[in-house]
Amino acid sequence: MVLVTGATGFLGSHLVCQLLAEGELVRACKRESSDASEFEFVFAYYFPNPSDAADKRKSLHWVQTDVLEVDTLATAIRGCSWVYHCAALVSFDAGDFEKLMKVNIEGTANVVNSCLLEGVKNLCYVSSIASLGRTKSGNTMNEESKWEGSKLNSNYAISKYRAEQEVWRGSEEGLEVVIVNPGVIIGVGNYKKGSNALIHSVFKGLPFYSMGVNGYVDVADVARAMISLVKSKVRNKRFVLVGSNQRFRDLFFLIADTFGCKRPFIEVGPVLAALSWRVMAVVRIFSKNSLAITKETARAALNESYYDASLIQREIGFTFTPMEETVKACVDTYQL
Repeated sequence: MVLVTGATGFLGSHLVCQLLAEGELVRACKRESSDASEFEFVFAYYFPNPSDAADKRKSLHWVQTDVLEVDTLATAIRGCSWVYHCAALVSFDAGDFEKLMKVNIEGTANVVNSCLLEGVKNLCYVSSIASLGRTKSGNTMNEESKWEGSKLNSNYAISKYRAEQEVWRGSEEGLEVVIVNPGVIIGVGNYKKGSNALIHSVFKGLPFYSMGVNGYVDVADVARAMISLVKSKVRNKRFVLVGSNQRFRDLFFLIADTFGCKRPFIEVGPVLAALSWRVMAVVRIFSKNSLAITKETARAALNESYYDASLIQREIGFTFTPMEETVKACVDTYQL
């Protein structure tokens, strides 16, 4: 039996389905308020045959818990051979600072402590390339990159870096850990939220693009890498998971061309980026909706961040899905 936190989320859904496909018994965690619609969409993508789907559901056991509820979390973890910790809050809204620190740091500490208390020796943790920190635009980062305090580090990055330290603490106390640091994750799922929202935005006629660069990875690759690392003999290491470093312009153009719709046509430079987040900050005063553009995301849109994922390729011979295939799968499964 393996346990997955954040099982109704984007990555968690893919991980659970791949584990079921591998024949694993899966204990999947969800909160009382969790929306399982994305999981059901992904599950149907992996198991379109009704009889096969029914068979896989027999190996899936849902448990209601929360990484901030120590008692129910410990009960959920009890008796598992591996814990895959995917649950996290992703936000670039400055107003979510306290939530980020509580869910991502305290929640991860709770998972680590519960593993230690319940005698579960193995933990696979989903961190982020954000935990590597930001360096000078144009530099390439990898697993050896050292965290540096910088105004370029988002609150989300800080929370993931500190959460990663909790996992390393666990390794010093006896846990066997594997950490993955995925880039911006896209793939088959809900195209109206999270990083996948860029698919929906381009389809709907997003007019803007920037020349910034970031690392991207297929969600199915992240899940596959986690399972492959767990099955390997590699322990107490972290791995950057980036299939390709892409300019925002090039990725947006690829999505538009695959849809057969109009490409974004307005380049966002420093002045427009600075203006956009300030306007959105004012809009938020009169709206309960979360910010689509923040100071942090506007800054990231102009930065050139490159990532080297060659370590996992050398260690276990891992190969990444070309971004063209990822985008095509998204377009093929996009629902109007």
